[in-house]
Amino acid sequence: MFDPIEVPPPPGPVVEFAQHVGRLHSLLDRVVVSAAGSCDLSRAEFDVLVALAAQSDGLRPRQLSEGLLLTTGGLSNILRRLQREGYIERQFEPSDRRGRMIRITGTGMALAREATFRVNASIERLLAPIDRMHLDQANAHLHLMLSDLGEDGPVHRLQGKARPAQQGEQ
Repeated sequence: MFDPIEVPPPPGPVVEFAQHVGRLHSLLDRVVVSAAGSCDLSRAEFDVLVALAAQSDGLRPRQLSEGLLLTTGGLSNILRRLQREGYIERQFEPSDRRGRMIRITGTGMALAREATFRVNASIERLLAPIDRMHLDQANAHLHLMLSDLGEDGPVHRLQGKARPAQQGEQ
């Protein structure tokens, strides 16, 4: 005789939240990959160019690797391709000739702008059906949750938006 298979209990709010966030991430990632691909960039190449575009002084490979959660080997391959295409330059640091700084070129900056425009437009189209009030509330709540987790990096900062009312507040 077979032992009956135990059916797991239905997921609670924490698991349901994680499932919703995972599904939204999949939807967003799909449009980002497609839009970046329309500029002949992989998702990781797009992320590297955008990170470099935000730093006029450039970044060290370690900073890119840690900030974008890329392995050093994977990052090296990305940097080689971007340099071969003329989108970035690797330069020795003036203060430390052993270290290298990665800087975006003018061509790379133009590509980063075009790709960012396409990515942002794709995200706007995907999320257009969402009520603006719900989107603002979700942004504020996710910001607070990321802060609670110690993941309140510059990307997550609310730009002048009020936080949502807490339970019991009006």
